[in-house]
Amino acid sequence: MPNSSTHSRRHAALALAFAACLAAVFAVLNPGSASSAPLTVTVLGQTAETPPASCPGKIVNNVEVTPCRVEGHVTGFQSIADGIARPYEAPYDGKIVAWSITLAKPSTKETATTTNEVGFFDEFLGEPSEARIGILKPIEGTNPPKYTLVRQSPLQVLNPYFGTTPIFALKHPLSVLQGQVVALTVPTWAPMFAFNVSSENTWRGSRLPEHCSSKEDIQNEHPQQGVGKTKTYGCYYSNARLLYTATLVKTPAAETTE
Repeated sequence: MPNSSTHSRRHAALALAFAACLAAVFAVLNPGSASSAPLTVTVLGQTAETPPASCPGKIVNNVEVTPCRVEGHVTGFQSIADGIARPYEAPYDGKIVAWSITLAKPSTKETATTTNEVGFFDEFLGEPSEARIGILKPIEGTNPPKYTLVRQSPLQVLNPYFGTTPIFALKHPLSVLQGQVVALTVPTWAPMFAFNVSSENTWRGSRLPEHCSSKEDIQNEHPQQGVGKTKTYGCYYSNARLLYTATLVKTPAAETTE
């Protein structure tokens, strides 16, 4: 584990990156308007504490004592994060201007205490590790719930950022309406998964009921990436957390969103 000074430096670096990101976004959303009113900003999915992502694993005497867990072939979002309900639901109309993802650093070597985790997940779920965010519109009255994908960000290759929390500013911010949900899409796999956390962490995945957890279910499933298409979110997972955030800037009162 990093010591406290390392932890502080990491948070400071993230804060500076976030500030620079907001400054760039402000220029995009408000060109030439230095005297504009302050922006209303919400970081969806942010909680007081962020659990560590569950990699790398550890092996003792050929027995896995600490598992490495990732997620793949899925679009998902937290229903509850650290006790906060609906943490990725937009509280107002606005634009998603950036997103971040907390990544573990899976092992790449076979040793007495580690396995080649990156090689395993590349073979099982595809390579490279990548992710994007998407805006989901809930379909009222559906059970299990269904969502329509209304827009999404470009894909990001994650391998260069393993072990860090990168922030991706969006060149073209994503419009979102109040009540819509910002989800994380993982076409291959991503080590942004906190495993065996408290029961105050639950999430929904874009898989059919009864096809939620087997290796075959995960390997054969596809995330939601077709804009305008609707998908069933029939799997509800407990004691786990998808580690990402999305930065939402409120739409000014004079502006309308389609």
